[in-house]
Amino acid sequence: MDEAGVVDAVVVGAGWAGLGVSYALAQADMRHCVLERGRVGETWRTQRWDSFHFNLPNMYSVMPGDSYDGADPEGFMTHTGFVTLLED
Repeated sequence: MDEAGVVDAVVVGAGWAGLGVSYALAQADMRHCVLERGRVGETWRTQRWDSFHFNLPNMYSVMPGDSYDGADPEGFMTHTGFVTLLED
């Protein structure tokens, strides 16, 4: 049987949680795909106030397997900063 296109899991949503799950699945060598109806982090782009900031310091507001390497580890990231983080 041809297994082309067969995946072990499907992740719905490419926000913080979905990309975190995708990372964990990749670490476990599981074939998976991520489905997102908009762009990566779409709700972070379109459903946040312009003045929104995280309530955790930047050094803790990173994706699994990543580390904060910016100039302000104790600052508080904006929603646009977080979208950039997701895109990277």
